[in-house]
Amino acid sequence: MLPWNELLANLAIVALATSIWTAAHSWMDTISLTRQRIAFGVLMASATLIVMSVQFQFTPGVFLGLRYTLLAVTAYFGGPLAVVFPTIVAVTKRLHDGGTGVWVALPHISLAVASRLLGFYRGKGTCRALPLLFLSLAVVFSGTVGFFVMVPYAAWPGMISKVVAPFSSILFVSTFFASFAISQELKRQRLAEQNQIYRAVFEALPDCLNAKDLDGRFIAANSATAALMGARQADDLIGKTDFDYYPEVVATSFRKDERRQLTSNAALTVEQRFVRPDGKEAWLSTLKAPLRDASGVMVGVITHNREITLQKHLELRLAETRRNLADAISSMADGLAMFDAQDVLVFCNSRYQSLFPVTADVRIPGSPLRAIVQASLERGEVRPDAGSGATDIDEIISQLKTPGLVRLLQVADGRWIETRSQSTKLGGFLLIFTDVTEAKETAQKLEALNQKLESRANTDQLTSLPNRRAFDRQLDAALFQAGVSDTDLVLLMIDVDYFKLYNDCYGHVAGDEALQKVASSIDNAVSGLPGATVARYGGEEFAVVIPFASVAEAANVGKLICAAVRSMSLVHQSTPTGHVTVSVGVASIMNQREARKDALLEAADRALYQAKAQGRDRVHVDTVVAPVSKHG
Repeated sequence: MLPWNELLANLAIVALATSIWTAAHSWMDTISLTRQRIAFGVLMASATLIVMSVQFQFTPGVFLGLRYTLLAVTAYFGGPLAVVFPTIVAVTKRLHDGGTGVWVALPHISLAVASRLLGFYRGKGTCRALPLLFLSLAVVFSGTVGFFVMVPYAAWPGMISKVVAPFSSILFVSTFFASFAISQELKRQRLAEQNQIYRAVFEALPDCLNAKDLDGRFIAANSATAALMGARQADDLIGKTDFDYYPEVVATSFRKDERRQLTSNAALTVEQRFVRPDGKEAWLSTLKAPLRDASGVMVGVITHNREITLQKHLELRLAETRRNLADAISSMADGLAMFDAQDVLVFCNSRYQSLFPVTADVRIPGSPLRAIVQASLERGEVRPDAGSGATDIDEIISQLKTPGLVRLLQVADGRWIETRSQSTKLGGFLLIFTDVTEAKETAQKLEALNQKLESRANTDQLTSLPNRRAFDRQLDAALFQAGVSDTDLVLLMIDVDYFKLYNDCYGHVAGDEALQKVASSIDNAVSGLPGATVARYGGEEFAVVIPFASVAEAANVGKLICAAVRSMSLVHQSTPTGHVTVSVGVASIMNQREARKDALLEAADRALYQAKAQGRDRVHVDTVVAPVSKHG
């Protein structure tokens, strides 16, 4: 008959040891895992010794008890470090008790320990129900298999009903509930550790995180939330609402957002603007999500707040800057067009389109530069002969994209547009278009004025002939050409005879008119000679430069001039002839590479002096400048 008292006592000892471990385990959280396993092993070793002290004797030398439960539980949850202690106690005690069953009990002990160590390494002491069931069945097997070894086969039916079944039940129950109790404690410990981790993360979050019930009362909050609300600590918020910390208008707005979330039953993200108690404006980016219980019923709202005051101010400042920039670009006097690396227009201002009204419909973001240039040429907007003269589309595009190249275009309505290009960091380019029509017209007027001033500076205002300044430059050029080409050059100096007497007799106004007529007569006389230049040399004196002419030809020209003036029959009562005449002095350079200007002028002056000395109204070739010898 099975001794229930001893087995129940064993069961009580197992329960007591399990209770002691679960009660002390919370305190053991403060020590290392190794020390926890050693303590667990020592406790179970003590329980094993006690259990084996109250075991009952099934047959002489065969003892039954719940030592297998303690060994299996220790091996499964504590591993080899823990199970070594109860194993030593169990083996020592069983050897000490002796008897015929000792050599069966030792393999049972080893089987119980080994099988549960395998469970420890494979399942890492898992706390699920199915592994615990297998653990209990393994203990039953290891504790009862010996009966079938020691008892004859014929006695098995009676042994199973009277001993094996009850003993197996006690082993199964004790093992399952002991392991279940320990597993629940381990689960509690893991949940506590996770809770500590979650709480640490919850508190360490720089953003505000809190939970409220359906009435808007705080049920959880971190320190960041307390700081935002102005509370001393997070616990002070529990049970309170936004109305306890914010003005009614602000709190009402916050509560309205919470009700929206409760109604929608989905996560909601909003931006909330409010004024702090110190009067400063602040912004929050708020995520509100439903808080549900284990059955899925909504019991509140989880709120995550991130203060974005600085970001909002930066966004507002950026938006204002963009508006100002857009206004500035729109009001620019220059047209602005930005193209990407694929030559596609990505941005332009209104001025750019107004500069090219004929193709404004094409000059919009998204249009390729090739299409814009092609449309401009096909519609005749840009004159093909203006600016660089490029008419090929590829050539025009290449010029437009060349950094630093200034290109001048004239549009069909006569305006001039200056184009400048600048590369961008993303591989594109920026084109700047400037209407330079006014500047171009001003430059043209200035050029014309300069030409007019230049002409006046080189023209005698009375006779409209080149003046002394222009004559000197012309003579220098003629001398240089004669030296380079090794040709002849003739200089005629002409003076109006008795002109001072003419002024004294008829007045300076009449004298000026006489000079104009003489100048016209001289100019007409030499107008048919290639390269001949007539100039007013000063006062009543004129000069004529004739390239490629011989001395004889120059003398004939001088006679022609005298005859032309004489033929005007301009009355001059103070002269022997009774009319205005001129005297001509001729000097010539013949085949001279290095002629001197001053020598030529001196020779012409001498010739003129001789013409006057000989009676005036005549031509004299006084001196011919001789060629310079090649040998010096």
